[in-house]
Amino acid sequence: MGDAKDIVYVILGPEDFDDVAKLITDDFLTREPLSMGSRMSYSARDGAVGSGIKKCLDSGVTVGARDANTGVLAGVRLSYIQTEADSSETKFTNEFEKKVLGIVVEAGSKVNVFQDPGVDKVLYMFMLSVRHDYGGRGIGKKLVQMSMERGKALGCQLAFTTVTNVVSGRIFLGLGYETRYTLDMSTPGGDRGLDLSAMEGNRTVRIMTKRL
Repeated sequence: MGDAKDIVYVILGPEDFDDVAKLITDDFLTREPLSMGSRMSYSARDGAVGSGIKKCLDSGVTVGARDANTGVLAGVRLSYIQTEADSSETKFTNEFEKKVLGIVVEAGSKVNVFQDPGVDKVLYMFMLSVRHDYGGRGIGKKLVQMSMERGKALGCQLAFTTVTNVVSGRIFLGLGYETRYTLDMSTPGGDRGLDLSAMEGNRTVRIMTKRL
C-alpha cells in the first residue's frame, strides 16, 4: 500500500462529496465513540451530516489525503469558516442526529469563541477521519496542520474543534490546543443515554481551541 511519501494532500471541493461521504459512513461513523455508543447506523450522505459535509467542501478549508498510487481518499479534515453572523441552529432530521450531534452541539454551545479578544472569524473543524488501514503515518496530524494553515491564510484567528476520541485528542494537544470545556458522560450529570461500554474507553466530549 505504500508509506507516507505515497500520500498527496489536496484541498477538497464539492466534486469530492461522494468520496468523502463514503469515508465518513464506512470508516468514521463506525469508529467514532458517540456513534458507537448510540448503537445506531447512519449514512453521511443525508441529513445534518450530509449538509455539513457539503458546507465544508464549499468552504475552501477542507483538506484530503489521497493515495498517490490508487487515488483512494485515505483521510479528510472537514472544516469550514464561521463568523458570529453565520451562527445558526442545527436542524436534526432523525434520532441519530438528535442523540449524537445533539451532544456535540450542546458541548459547543458552552464556549462562545467570539467573546475572545480579536476573534471574528473561526476555523470550525467538523470531522477528522483517517482510514483504519492508513493509520500510523501521521496523516491525521498533517490534515489538521494544513487546514489550520489554510484557515489562517483566509483570515481566521482561531481554530475550534470538538474532540470525542482520546487518540485524536492527542493530536490536538500536541499541536498546542487548549481544552475550553469538558463533558464527562461517565458522571451522573453527564449521562446522555449512550452505551459507554461500546465506546472503547472514551467517556468525554471536549471543546478545544487554538489561536492561529
